[in-house]
Amino acid sequence: MTMALYGMDVESGRRLSEEFARTSDRLLALSGSLTPLITGAPWNGDDGKRFTDEWIGHRRQLIGTAHALAAASKAVKQNVEEQVAASRRLEASAAPQTTGGPSIFDQLMDSVADATEDLWDTAGEVTEAVGDTVSNTWHYVQDIAPLPIRNIMDAQGNVFSQAGNVAEMGWRWLTSGEPPSITELVSNSVMLAASLENLRQATFTLGFSNPHLFDDGRPVAGDPIPVGVGNPEDTDDNGRTQTPVPATVSAILSTTDAAYSDPGMPGTPDTGVRITTVEKPGQPPAYIISIPGTTRWEPDGAANPTDLTGNLELAGGNLSTAAEAVRLAMEQAGIPEGAPVMLSGHSQGGMIAAALASDSGFTDRFNVTNVVTFGSPVDSTPIPPSIDVLALQHDGDPVPQVDLGDATAWPDGTISASHDNGATIVTLPNPDVDPGFAGIEYHHANRYVDSVSQQEAGGPIAQYSQQQSTQRFLTSDASQVTSTVSNISRKQ
Repeated sequence: MTMALYGMDVESGRRLSEEFARTSDRLLALSGSLTPLITGAPWNGDDGKRFTDEWIGHRRQLIGTAHALAAASKAVKQNVEEQVAASRRLEASAAPQTTGGPSIFDQLMDSVADATEDLWDTAGEVTEAVGDTVSNTWHYVQDIAPLPIRNIMDAQGNVFSQAGNVAEMGWRWLTSGEPPSITELVSNSVMLAASLENLRQATFTLGFSNPHLFDDGRPVAGDPIPVGVGNPEDTDDNGRTQTPVPATVSAILSTTDAAYSDPGMPGTPDTGVRITTVEKPGQPPAYIISIPGTTRWEPDGAANPTDLTGNLELAGGNLSTAAEAVRLAMEQAGIPEGAPVMLSGHSQGGMIAAALASDSGFTDRFNVTNVVTFGSPVDSTPIPPSIDVLALQHDGDPVPQVDLGDATAWPDGTISASHDNGATIVTLPNPDVDPGFAGIEYHHANRYVDSVSQQEAGGPIAQYSQQQSTQRFLTSDASQVTSTVSNISRKQ
């Protein structure tokens, strides 16, 4: 006599989920590897432009299909887990009752706890979906509206966003028991006040004026553009500073320094993030994301998101538009789930790297194993201990100190300072140059490249480079390395 099968065959379900996930990764990797070849091919004329434009459309379809397969993988995996749980409950109900087992009350409480957890998870998913729908609808209407209405809607949306940041800051206080740091309080207060001033001016002028003061807007990222790999003193065929082979920690810093030359170049009119792929035989590709720091100091919400506004957003403990644009650039580059990722950033770029590494939504999508920052204030960023972090700073560089060492003002008037992550902090001797005003000359990225190259033969930098996680990104073989750059931008 055979029993009919009800529900899912869990082994088949697991295989299906894994196959969906593998196919998704393959599509993303294929999209990322083909794009630099196609866009960089020496094919001029109308036919070449038409082919490239058509590929961009096909690429978006590939990425969309990959994301749909990833979602299907998660859905099947969840159904497998539900089937396993249901089977266990059925087996438990069919098993003979014995003394000493859980009481009826305990079973009831377990059932209530399970139901509450399911309800909480469902509520979170529904809230996120509704929030995304409302936000997308609001932005769509804003984009097609006449300028006066668009300005008022933008100002209103900015107030809601900044009020949400303040509320999130308060929520972190309630859930952690630790008040916001002084830097977070000041930054979020300035941003909220600026958003209210934008709304006042937009309303007063009936929408014909919106100063966009400290308005961080929405993220935009361009398609990846191939960059030559070699000596960073040289340029590639397109006139870009070449990406150095990542043989050492100082070479990784040098790539971030090279990214400062990308703003204003063809394809990167605002600023660029470089993505270096290392493919060693027998290992999955590893990706180094090199993020430059502040390249514009005005607070007027212009297209370049690595400006003063981006600094304040990050100092407030929020994900800036520049950080969100880096995420978009990584997705469009086709970095597959599970592939090891190192985030490297200087100054504001290091703040972006730390903020992304501490964001669970980002790390659920990307397997961040390493973070390297230099000249960055990252003391207050709660990066998970599973991520290996190296924070480099010159002794006299004032920028890493702008977070005041995560100084926190408690309600009773006391002030404490601590580190919210387990970073390996290396304080380097100041370079032998004129320090300039308040030591700002010690802050330049190229100074850090020189200092680290002199110090990395031993000590904590050498120890960091020898860690297993770091070794996946280091190679002296240029044939194992490819590089791209993507424009990151802001849209109001």
